[in-house]
Amino acid sequence: MMTNHPTRLEGALDLRAFLAEVKAAGELQEISRAHWNLEIGALTELFAEQTPTPALLFDEIPDYPHGRRVLSNVLFSPLRQALALGVSTDLRGIPLVQEVKNRLAQLKPIAPEEVKDAPVVQNVAQGNDVNVLNFPAPQWHEKDGGRYIGTFDAVICRDRDSGYINAGTYRVQVHDEKTVGLWIIPGKHGNLIAQKYWSRGEDCPFLILCGVPPSMILASAVGIPWGISEFDFLGGLLDTAIPIVKGSATGLPMPAFAELVLEGVAPPPEKVSRPEGPFGEWPGYYASGTIDRPVVRVSTIYHRDDPIITGDPPLKTYLNTDIYMHIRAANIWSSMERAGIPDVKGVWFPRQGRFVVVVAIRQRYSGHARQVGYGVLATRDGGRDTRMIVVVDDDIDITNINDVLWAMASRWDPKRQSEMVDVPASDLNPTVTPEQKAANDMVSSCIIVDACRPYGRRNEFPAVSSVSSEYRQMVLKQWAHLFGKQL
Repeated sequence: MMTNHPTRLEGALDLRAFLAEVKAAGELQEISRAHWNLEIGALTELFAEQTPTPALLFDEIPDYPHGRRVLSNVLFSPLRQALALGVSTDLRGIPLVQEVKNRLAQLKPIAPEEVKDAPVVQNVAQGNDVNVLNFPAPQWHEKDGGRYIGTFDAVICRDRDSGYINAGTYRVQVHDEKTVGLWIIPGKHGNLIAQKYWSRGEDCPFLILCGVPPSMILASAVGIPWGISEFDFLGGLLDTAIPIVKGSATGLPMPAFAELVLEGVAPPPEKVSRPEGPFGEWPGYYASGTIDRPVVRVSTIYHRDDPIITGDPPLKTYLNTDIYMHIRAANIWSSMERAGIPDVKGVWFPRQGRFVVVVAIRQRYSGHARQVGYGVLATRDGGRDTRMIVVVDDDIDITNINDVLWAMASRWDPKRQSEMVDVPASDLNPTVTPEQKAANDMVSSCIIVDACRPYGRRNEFPAVSSVSSEYRQMVLKQWAHLFGKQL
């Protein structure tokens, strides 16, 4: 049975409550007078290079009144991810992944609950009062094609046939006072929904949450089956109904504690489109160039007093892999358990590579490690753009990249214990060639690395020579004063 402390739920559902706890934990850096043009983006990257990495709250941004704020590096610590997920902030590493995985295994979707009064509707702008430029959307990277108000966002739309509500994280560029550009990777649920409207010559209604509760960003970024709304999924994960209000023009739901929401419609792109990009994306490159893409005509803006834009400018993968690490690893682990793959002991995304997945198993039969590799690829969170899947024995600490590389160096024979497979790719993947893009041949390759002891001679494989875990703890307890703390 899942249980949540009320204050933990507040931190998951309300960005203000979340920030209060983050500040109390000493993980919030408040910065005044950094410019929206490149400075905020540069400081975000420079702080991301530091360990630990604080959340950054920017205020007094030039050209904007005090209180129009930007938050970045939002979830760059286990404590902040735990707060966003409504679980104990004492959890770290695999225990945190396991707690989320257990919640996913027990999850029963809970529909959101509409409320009458909500902070997000403290201010409503319509008609001539609509002006997206009233909010300090940053120019994140030097060669970006413009200012991006949607990077750590949730874009809400409704399937026209079933009524299914989807929330996804897609990039949103500011074009002018009443127009933003929207780009959704083909195949994502938001794109499939929009295509249904556009194929009939209809406008697709959207809500764009530019300042989101921390739990909502995790729900909108994880792979959830078609037909299950992220609102219902998140309600089940937190074991409480998500409070919502509905947009006056579209009837689409928005979290009651959202900070800033744009409401509007996207005409079919063959009727209306504008150049979008380039934008520094998740691989660490300007991967997609400038292309005519759909736009959203904004008819209404909702925002709290002193709204906060939540920002996640993609950096080199080793700088912001942490953001979705725990929930995506938990989702892959849970999916493999549901598929009947036994004795998976942990799933992890090394910080050094966002699309490298490491799995620890207790081997039960020949081919078990390869089955796990294919099992990762069969999941929504492990199947697209994945470059490498490393499967190791459960004596390896998969949260320690040095231990993983040691297993690869000493237990993996590249010729005998590797498989190369094709996987779906996005056009942000810099290895996809122009010819592939022109032919819509959107695939790349992935290597499955079986870095386990060969199953047939696992019992004869040389024993590890390092200090046993039991004796390690005994020595550390006796000699703790030499290490400054008990490890």
